[in-house]
Amino acid sequence: MKTRTVSSIIFSILIISNLFAQRNNNYKDIAGSAFLENSSYKLLERICDEVGGRFLGTPQNERAIEILKSELEKIGCTVKLEKFKVPGWVRGNDEVIMQIPAPLKLQAVALGYVNATPTFTAGVVYASYGFDEDYQNINAEDKIVLVTQEPPKGKEQILRYEAIDIAVKHKAKAILFINEYAGTINMAGVGNFKGTPTKIPAYSLTYEEGKRIQRLIERNIPVNVEITTKSFCKDVEPENVVVTFKGKVDGKIVVGAHIDSWDIAPGAIDNGVGSAILFDVARLLKKYNPDNYYTVELVWFNGEEIGLGGSTKYAEMHWNDKIIAMINMDMTGSPTGFNVMGFDEYKPFFENLIQSLNGFNLSDGVVSRPYTNSDHMPFMFEGIPTFTLQDHLDENMYKFYHDRGDSFDKVNKKYLSEAAAVVSIMVTSLSNDMNISYTKRNEKEMVDLFKKFGLDKRLKRQGEWKYKID
Repeated sequence: MKTRTVSSIIFSILIISNLFAQRNNNYKDIAGSAFLENSSYKLLERICDEVGGRFLGTPQNERAIEILKSELEKIGCTVKLEKFKVPGWVRGNDEVIMQIPAPLKLQAVALGYVNATPTFTAGVVYASYGFDEDYQNINAEDKIVLVTQEPPKGKEQILRYEAIDIAVKHKAKAILFINEYAGTINMAGVGNFKGTPTKIPAYSLTYEEGKRIQRLIERNIPVNVEITTKSFCKDVEPENVVVTFKGKVDGKIVVGAHIDSWDIAPGAIDNGVGSAILFDVARLLKKYNPDNYYTVELVWFNGEEIGLGGSTKYAEMHWNDKIIAMINMDMTGSPTGFNVMGFDEYKPFFENLIQSLNGFNLSDGVVSRPYTNSDHMPFMFEGIPTFTLQDHLDENMYKFYHDRGDSFDKVNKKYLSEAAAVVSIMVTSLSNDMNISYTKRNEKEMVDLFKKFGLDKRLKRQGEWKYKID
């Protein structure tokens, strides 16, 4: 019995030693292949140009998944499609037309979960930022309310769904949001975070057209607008794409990026880059590090833009899995460091990792800056350690966030190679380091984390607070 025990220990030590040797030897191979082959860029070009916008529940979304699945299978990955059901939304032939004082079809974009309504015409009133007090001197009943999304002075910016609720309270018939950025840019987005139909039509206007209407109103010139809303809410059954590299022991690291985008653009930056980089991570792991101590599961989440549908459903479906850490890639650019997202006990690991990556400009070091509204949240709510990159995007890459200009020509090829290399090495290191103790935080610890970084108020405002305690 003792002999068998000693032999087992020696065998385990040899396995671990071989894993470490393999990991260290493969860092150079991973980095070199990421730059020389640059497979992420080629995949992203296909998806952006052949498919375009990949909104949840559309044929374009399904086609993007077909392309991704085919390319993953070509590099030898076994692909699993996990279907789920969530509230969806279909964009119709919507129109917002200024009739008085001069006819103009506005470049308006309906917000997600706006539901179909009969065509109507109404006067427009300006309600500044859209706070309740901004209605004191106007009568919004049966009117269309115009609000700006420019940051107010001295107070936190109102969320669009909050402005919609306030407009409904004041009996408005519709609400129009002026984008805060100039350049004929629209900002697509949801009308709420619950997946329920908005009570009134809500649209995003460009800065230029919105400001024109604002100026007319401020000069006491009547403005009448006709609104036709044909978009509608509908349940959909999309799929997450999953690739698993089985580990030696129980425990799984999830690496995720959302493959869906808004429909008005190809979604090259949000989140074509993250999805494409994750493809290259799959290629690099398959080629150089398919066998790790912990399981590595790569997930292309679907439905992030419409309310984190895919990541939320994945977390529910894999409730009994031992998920020990999660890495999120959303609008991933050139790596400048790592973000431990409030899980500060992992700072030493990433600080050491930076020492192994001298060829990359990781001058931001290791920061701890958690944020909301991306696919890491369902995991973070459960206390699972969550990490992401600190990274750089050029201005012309993030300028067109949720807009028609989010196209493939904005993508920097070199950034994709840099991120694919760094993320692959990070995943390899995290999944093979026996010195890391992956520990989930309990409810109180997560409440304290969110409060420490001031995220509890935002989550409560969005109706996403998951805890019984405040």
